[in-house]
Amino acid sequence: MLSHRCAGLGADGRRTLREAGYRAGVEMVSALAKQPGDMPRSGFWAAVDRGLTDAGLGSVTCETVSPAIGAVAWRGSPEAGGPRSERPGVQCYFATGLLGGILSRAAGRAVDVREVRCGSGAGEPCWFLFGAVGSISPTAVGGAP
Repeated sequence: MLSHRCAGLGADGRRTLREAGYRAGVEMVSALAKQPGDMPRSGFWAAVDRGLTDAGLGSVTCETVSPAIGAVAWRGSPEAGGPRSERPGVQCYFATGLLGGILSRAAGRAVDVREVRCGSGAGEPCWFLFGAVGSISPTAVGGAP
């Protein structure tokens, strides 16, 4: 289990986890649809949730924050399964990359994903915001929906 022992990773380790998650997300969308545009909007999050659940990676739901920004609640992420880290800036690096890969591949362009609340150790979901690159302001990252 990855848990938040990730807090001790250096910059290279965090980047590697994020990149691995991104590649896995791109592959997940490729497995769900021949072309990114083939993913039906109405069933997109249900398909993503089913893929994650089937892989034993937890469950996700999506909410609209604004016309340009969405929020994902991820429950049961194995990465956040350990005790809450007291170190500032600890994130679910693989999960952030995975969502970035899924959303970027499905959108056909880069999508920014930021973890805004960690549910590690609290039984709460981890929250992520997503939108076009540059659309998630530093003030938005300070809290979750």
